[in-house]
Amino acid sequence: MRRSLYRDAHQASPTEIAAWARGHWIIENTVHWTKDVTFAEDASQIRHHHTPAVVSVLRNLARATLHRSGWANIASGRRAHTHPTTALTLHGIP
Repeated sequence: MRRSLYRDAHQASPTEIAAWARGHWIIENTVHWTKDVTFAEDASQIRHHHTPAVVSVLRNLARATLHRSGWANIASGRRAHTHPTTALTLHGIP
């Protein structure tokens, strides 16, 4: 029988619980915060059919592309690539 790497919450040490909490906030502070502040996702007025999900995927694609291109500050990367031709250079298209 294989042992699980995870234990029930009542079996976890305070150190493990703190690590789980920090892990959650890393995601919140990087992805969610960037999408809300840089891309204003919470203020979006898009509400028709599947459009909110599609636009969210496009925001994720833009964030990931800038990140993989070496931009540590997604907001400044976004400002630097507002023209279509500069945005295409992120994908290796001259």
